[in-house]
Amino acid sequence: MTVSTYNPADHTSNQNAHASTAAHHIATGNDILRVMPTLSDLQKPHSDQEFIEKAMAEERSNHKNLIASSRDELPSVTVNGVMIDRTNIAQELQYHPAENKEDAVFLATQALVVRELLRLAVLDEPSLGETAWENDEEQAISTLIDKKVQATMPDMVTCERYYSQNIMDFKTDPIMTVRHVLLACLPEDGDERLKLKKTAYEFIEQIKNNANPDAEFIQLARQHSACPSKEQGGELGIISKGQTVPEFESTLFKLDKGLAPSPIESRYGFHIVEVLNKESGIQMTYEQVSPAIHNKLSQQAFHQALCDYLFTLANEADIEGIEMTLEQENIFRG
Repeated sequence: MTVSTYNPADHTSNQNAHASTAAHHIATGNDILRVMPTLSDLQKPHSDQEFIEKAMAEERSNHKNLIASSRDELPSVTVNGVMIDRTNIAQELQYHPAENKEDAVFLATQALVVRELLRLAVLDEPSLGETAWENDEEQAISTLIDKKVQATMPDMVTCERYYSQNIMDFKTDPIMTVRHVLLACLPEDGDERLKLKKTAYEFIEQIKNNANPDAEFIQLARQHSACPSKEQGGELGIISKGQTVPEFESTLFKLDKGLAPSPIESRYGFHIVEVLNKESGIQMTYEQVSPAIHNKLSQQAFHQALCDYLFTLANEADIEGIEMTLEQENIFRG
């Protein structure tokens, strides 16, 4: 594989974080694997008219430089001497959101290079050839992948080992029944926050020392809480992880049943919290999760085998103008 000067190493995290959403769909069990855009995808309305117009002007001027100082330039990339159409690169950009256009251009160009590599592989496959490509590109690629990509499926020992090494991932989240009083304040209002923090501690003591703490909590919620739950005496109902803001949740799930001795601070202010009930997460057995583990490891194995196959195609081709980055993160199920 011949590689020219464009190297995306400085943007690896961005490249790995995105994949083409305009891709051929290859069935793999119950999942769909996306590897590349169809011709119809390339003809969809673009999202950046100004950028595409500049790209087309670039093409008309026959500019041959790779991405350099300007992110509005498109690279000159060839596969076995055939240039990837810059207009197609510009249109493909809409399917590769990134933090900057340089990263988007790289991802879009790489997707089109992969498509060209697979097209050439289809043409070289005796049982497929040009007729199969012209009749149905998507089916031709799917058939090619079925013939060429052979993944090693995980056995029971591998699945059991994965379960043992990641056992905490197979525990259900705890659930809590909670009520609170929210003393609201803007995050940037330091003086007000200090005042409300003091008030929150005073309310906690007031609840603890009352002859009827339940009634006192409900009364304070109805009088002082800035949360709509005040109408229910501050009750938030059943809460599981992921339902509240992180700074509130991280402290909440460490609490035991009963009135919290200190208020919880969040972006909204200070929360006086009482845990009415708490149920710990349940550890799931291997038998309960073994199908999910087998499916996950099978998909990982297939994705890795596909990456290896694409790398082989790229290594055997004469590619100029881009350094390919073929990893599992570049190929997504959808």
